Amino acid sequence: MRIAVIPGDGIGPEVIAETIPVLEWARGQGRQMDWLVFPHGADHFLNTGETLSNRTFMHLRDDYDAILFGAVGDPRIPDGRHAEDILLRLRKDLLLRVNYRPCSPMLDVHVPLKGVSAAEIHLEVFRENTEGPYCLKGESSGQTAMDFAIHTQSAVSCLLRAAFQQAEKHNAPLTLAHKANVLKHGHGLWMRVFRELQPEFQTVQSNAMHADALLCALVQRPGDFGVIAADNFIGDLISDLLAAFQGGMGLAASSNLAIAGDPAFKGRPFRCTGLFEPVHGSAPDIAGKGIANPAGAILSVALMFRHQGWEETAKTVETSVAQALKEGAATRDLGGRLNTKKMGQALRAGLH
Repeated sequence: MRIAVIPGDGIGPEVIAETIPVLEWARGQGRQMDWLVFPHGADHFLNTGETLSNRTFMHLRDDYDAILFGAVGDPRIPDGRHAEDILLRLRKDLLLRVNYRPCSPMLDVHVPLKGVSAAEIHLEVFRENTEGPYCLKGESSGQTAMDFAIHTQSAVSCLLRAAFQQAEKHNAPLTLAHKANVLKHGHGLWMRVFRELQPEFQTVQSNAMHADALLCALVQRPGDFGVIAADNFIGDLISDLLAAFQGGMGLAASSNLAIAGDPAFKGRPFRCTGLFEPVHGSAPDIAGKGIANPAGAILSVALMFRHQGWEETAKTVETSVAQALKEGAATRDLGGRLNTKKMGQALRAGLH
């Protein structure tokens, strides 16, 4: 397994630094892997003017199995063009259609919902990752501005089929979050594809809900839901709400995955099929203070191991993190006093 490591901006380098010992541990356990750290981010852009060259992109695409990513976003680049050119390009051009964000709280005390225990919540968001309003197309003139959303049947089908398969595999209910009552064209396509797939997965309890109603229901009765599928925008909002169920953004991990059945792959055999990153972003307000929580980054490594087929290795990492949290390891966001390095050491203490 070859891994490209892109720490990026803000707290990205701080939390990614705490994942490298996890990679070293796994290699010591006999997992065959190597990795290379890439400099791409705000500093690199400001120093060189380069975001992500075509040569570097093709190197990542063709010579690496996975990308371990920190975060991008820096106030020195207010229009965020380097972030768009790096992260959004990797998601789109590597055909990483599925943004997978699991939510399984590890401690009751981290769940902010009254009367709800961690054991009652096991949620998985399947968010379409390349289209929707995040296509970065629009126009403005005078006092009028428009942002466009693009939805294609191929991307929608790829995402929904992956969500149905996950629900079928884990005997979980599937819910499509949509606003087809208002967004009749784009989300109307989502509803049509969803209904076309339902007969193929008759053992899956599946239904569609208006996204606003779903958000309310998730807070009131999260245990009723399992897999949630949504477009790029709605999926982003839902998964950030679910991060709060886990104890905050610092504990949330994610995968950006290419799907083998994607028709766009025909004749384009990319080696790199996954980008793994904590959900929290670059958090420039706390960057450089040594207080960022590295749990989301370390749990993203576990997702990377699982995607590689190393299930026991992934479980060992997750168990180590859970045990450290149970024993009280906490950075400031969790009410504790550990700095990033001490927290990383605590989260890795169970690796053996």
